[in-house]
Amino acid sequence: MVDLRRDTIAEADYLPLDAGWDARLEGKRINENPWAVNNWKHYDWEKGWIMADESDAAVPTDNPL
Repeated sequence: MVDLRRDTIAEADYLPLDAGWDARLEGKRINENPWAVNNWKHYDWEKGWIMADESDAAVPTDNPL
C-alpha cells in the first residue's frame, strides 16, 4: 500500500490537498469532503482526492483484475 501523505510530510506542510489524497486512499467518497463549499479548502481537498483517484496509488494491489 502507498504511504499516506500525513505519514511522510511534516504536519506544518500538510495541506487540505494532502488530506483529500489521503481520504481517497482510505476509501472515503468525494462527497465526504469535510469543508463547506464556500471555503477554499473544500476545493483543495477535492483536488487532492481527484489526483489520488486518477493515480496508480488509488488502485488496490490485492484486487485481481
